[in-house]
Amino acid sequence: MKKHRLHILSVLSIIFLASCTVKQTSPHQKHAINSEVLSLPKDLSLLLTLEMQAINQGMMNLVPAIASADWQKIAEIGDQIKGSYIMHNRLTKQQQKTLHHVLPMEFKVLDQKFHQLAGMLTHSAEMQKPELVNFYFYKLNEACGQCHSRYASNKFPGFLSPYSSEHLH
Repeated sequence: MKKHRLHILSVLSIIFLASCTVKQTSPHQKHAINSEVLSLPKDLSLLLTLEMQAINQGMMNLVPAIASADWQKIAEIGDQIKGSYIMHNRLTKQQQKTLHHVLPMEFKVLDQKFHQLAGMLTHSAEMQKPELVNFYFYKLNEACGQCHSRYASNKFPGFLSPYSSEHLH
């Protein structure tokens, strides 16, 4: 019964991830609610993009690891996400300073929360607690959506609202 429930949760997770894919922007989707695009220097923008791609791959790799209760793999991926794949390893002192200066405080708070959740995922896997692993996987996905809707709606137009004040009568 426990394996069946874990399988169902994994399938639901796959469906959730598939629903978060990027789609083309329609002409009606021009306004985002509380959205701002991060303006970063080209070098930092590239590193952030590489980081996001690595996190995306890690999140996708979690699905089969969770479905098979591969606690070691889940903990390893959680640790990699917590410690960042690229950003903290490749940034120069000047880039760190620039990044700290240009990122909004809310972004920093969301980022800190995201990495904390990854640590909790790791801990849950080490304790072999499938309910907590699934909970923290969900919370990581939720954190991705919060950040993407706020700071990257241009790349994730699914977060854009088809309604704006000019369409409401």
